[in-house]
Amino acid sequence: MIEATSLRYFREVAQQGSLRQAAARLFVAQSALSRHIVTLEKELGAALFERHARGMTLTPAGRLFLEYADQVHSRLDDVRARIQEFEDLRRGHVDIACVEGLLSGLLPDFVESYSARHDGITLTVSALGSTAVAESVAEHRVDLGIVFGQSPRSDLLELARMPQPLCAIVGPGHPIASQASCRLADIQSYIVLPNRSFGIRQLIDRVSAQGRFDLRTMVETNTLAFAWRLALRNTCVTFLPMDTVRAEVAERRLIAVPLEDSLLRNTRVTLVASASRKRSAATESVIAMLRKQMSARIRIDGRRGTRQPRSR
Repeated sequence: MIEATSLRYFREVAQQGSLRQAAARLFVAQSALSRHIVTLEKELGAALFERHARGMTLTPAGRLFLEYADQVHSRLDDVRARIQEFEDLRRGHVDIACVEGLLSGLLPDFVESYSARHDGITLTVSALGSTAVAESVAEHRVDLGIVFGQSPRSDLLELARMPQPLCAIVGPGHPIASQASCRLADIQSYIVLPNRSFGIRQLIDRVSAQGRFDLRTMVETNTLAFAWRLALRNTCVTFLPMDTVRAEVAERRLIAVPLEDSLLRNTRVTLVASASRKRSAATESVIAMLRKQMSARIRIDGRRGTRQPRSR
């Protein structure tokens, strides 16, 4: 039976063309290396090398055997990689940067489900604006990102998408709470907007610029949670995807009024990764489960519709 050590020694001699140089690279005695080659030749019943004063060259039988040895080496590397992937799924770490709007709905559900299946893999979830999320992924500071809208950079790969139409978010006592839908230009109440680092704000500004109207902006903020908490007081409006306030709408503390503007109605969030970074097995497992949960959320929202029951 041909041992793995003999194959390794044979390949090194074939590559170096010299017993002396191969022995030096393998840190073995030249005499021991020579014995392995002779044993191989006896077992195969053919000479593998032609011996010359200046080195060794492969015979036709040797070239055929080298093909076999290279295949065994390649298969062993593949097995090692697969074993390492298995180990990576037992332990590892994945960094995720995400727009704040998903930290109330999708991400908590995902983290709970993922951690139950992969208790050896830890996660870091950071809330950033869409531009900062994209930069963090592209510069390899995080493994994955979820941005609002489409990927803003050509060096990112889009891995999954989930519709996130914007709604006017108001308290149950607000004048527009009873409307089936509304347009941005028709809202006359005071408005709370996220600052310009948010993709939401950038879309709102585009719609108002295209329509040539001004919004009655009362407050700008760098946190969406503060925006919807002001909306709870029934005196102002903010604009968020349903996922951001899903629990508050279900409890009828807030009302989500769909926006009719096409740019705001057809928004989405996108899971992205760097196009130039090799992804670990742990990262691939996160991608697979995020895709699954995003697809499930799409089906649920499709059955329910965006509009939720209003308080009476």
